[in-house]
Amino acid sequence: MVLRGYDRIEVDEYIEKLLEMNAELRRELESGAATAAAPARVAEPERPPAREEVAPQYYDVDTPAEDSFGFRAEKLLRLAEREAAEMRTRATRDAEGVEATARRRAEEQVRAAERESDEVRAQAAAEAGRLKKQATQEAARVSHLHRTTKEELRRLAGLLNAELQRPDPEATIPPAGDGQTPQNPGSAASNP
Repeated sequence: MVLRGYDRIEVDEYIEKLLEMNAELRRELESGAATAAAPARVAEPERPPAREEVAPQYYDVDTPAEDSFGFRAEKLLRLAEREAAEMRTRATRDAEGVEATARRRAEEQVRAAERESDEVRAQAAAEAGRLKKQATQEAARVSHLHRTTKEELRRLAGLLNAELQRPDPEATIPPAGDGQTPQNPGSAASNP
């Protein structure tokens, strides 16, 4: 992953190499100080380095602080810390944006659910009103039907009672074949 113009792995490897070089230079410096304290040896002629060999770099006391390894390492660390802080700030800002978006969407969904709930309640109230009106009309129709049926039954009962009050015509007519003419039973008793 490359961030802001440098490869993190490459920088880590470079810093590791610099730390190894620093440790080696410290060892050489310490061994040089120990050699300086030891009795002088016979100087051997210096051999020129081979072509493939890299001449070791020695710590120079007169090197300006800006060119020293510690200064450069500190500069790299500060740069890395600054970029890490920027990345944290950016991540925090992004997280806050995501949270705000999620909150806004949740609020919109709540408002939409409330609107839908209000619509459903209004539809249910309208349907309940319609059903109540229909039930009232049906109850009135049934009540009217009950009342008219009762009146009709009373009228029919009156007719039946009136019919029952009249004398039976078959009881006054004698059976045909005995030769008598039909007479009023009351008149037969009065004629001897």
